[in-house]
Amino acid sequence: MSAKKPKKHPPAIDMTAMVDVAFLLLTFFILTTTRFREDSKVEVDMPSSVSDLPVPDVKLCIISIDMEGRVFVGYSDPLTREEVLNRFIGEKEVEISAEGAAYFSTLQEFGVPHKEMVEWLNQEGDGLKEFEHHGISARVTDSTSMTGNDLKDWIRWGRLADQRMRFAIKGDASAKYPAVSHVIESLQDWNVNQFSLVTDLEEGADIIIEGLE
Repeated sequence: MSAKKPKKHPPAIDMTAMVDVAFLLLTFFILTTTRFREDSKVEVDMPSSVSDLPVPDVKLCIISIDMEGRVFVGYSDPLTREEVLNRFIGEKEVEISAEGAAYFSTLQEFGVPHKEMVEWLNQEGDGLKEFEHHGISARVTDSTSMTGNDLKDWIRWGRLADQRMRFAIKGDASAKYPAVSHVIESLQDWNVNQFSLVTDLEEGADIIIEGLE
């Protein structure tokens, strides 16, 4: 009597590990290719240009001028934002809440005068986001800072926070020349004679930079 042959079964593959790997790869690609937008306080309709130099992502201070001539300042690096706020606190001898300081470090740009900074950053909850940004003074005549120009302080603190800081001006296409001139003079007062203008490409929506000397 011959022995019975064992029945053949098709091979089984456990897909659990493969599914886990697929989700891990998907998560990795989402996190590495998506650039999350930080809280923005100003909209600028930039003039067009034919230049195609890319905007740097790090070590950059962008000074924005909206259509009404209001000035806003933004630092590309969160650590720089923390450092400049600490310098503001130290020189002005004021107190800022931990919540306000953490919120400031997330901002793409801000436009609050020195005299309103303490009130703004000591708000609670939604009060931080809803606080009105009137713009930063770039003129001696309407400033209350010890240098006579709020913008010059943020330029100086930015340079002290990062010696390799680069500067750019992002002006609305309808902004008046005096507003831009005040910003340029503020930069030059701290020997910042090389900066850039941020514009839009004429045949596209990519942001570019034009060098100035």
